[in-house]
Amino acid sequence: MSFDPLDFGLKKDYLYEIIATSYSITNDGTTIKPNASCMGIRLVENNIIQIKPFYTTSTYQNLKNNSIITLNFIDDVYLYAIAALKDPNSPIGLVEFPIKYYEFKHLESLSMDIPYIKSAWGILTCKVYKEFQEIKKNDLGETIVPIFRLEVISSDLFEVSHKLFNRAENLALEVIILATRLKIAIKNKDEPLISKIFNKIKENFNDVKRFGKNEKAIKTIELVDNYISKLMQ
Repeated sequence: MSFDPLDFGLKKDYLYEIIATSYSITNDGTTIKPNASCMGIRLVENNIIQIKPFYTTSTYQNLKNNSIITLNFIDDVYLYAIAALKDPNSPIGLVEFPIKYYEFKHLESLSMDIPYIKSAWGILTCKVYKEFQEIKKNDLGETIVPIFRLEVISSDLFEVSHKLFNRAENLALEVIILATRLKIAIKNKDEPLISKIFNKIKENFNDVKRFGKNEKAIKTIELVDNYISKLMQ
């Protein structure tokens, strides 16, 4: 399928949240190890997409080693929580994104299978064509962030979705992002920032519950609640 941004509801310079799947290959070359991570993407040209993975992430290392990544358009906010909160030292035992959520697509140009999320309503397989960096400033400090520009080499639209998260799901997504920032604040022992982020998370928890019985959003905040409770022990 030839890539048309409109098929995926993408507009130039808008920021969209997706789950990115990259991969590493074992030293003996026999096994593909998939990795899933939450990622913001931006369409900068008709078939060029920009992402900003941190240097310390598996996504960055996998892109440096293999240059291939798949962008998964997902309408289940709970999967974003799993992808964002997984960690080799996870306080809740969420070490990696469960293999049951992956599927593989054969890419003829590489003669190999590329991982993607099986519940995605659409995927874009991309290769790196340019890398540079920028300085990012926020309340966590100043960070040098790598920027990859990706060329779309393959696209698959499994469903016509373009789903917009409702208010509860948007708040759940914000809670996920806040939880990852809370982890950094705790590591830096920044007590004022810890308190600020924690209070915002609790406020969002209450709002999600108030907006009604959205099962995916409720399931997501329950996972995040467990995560931050263990994180702050």
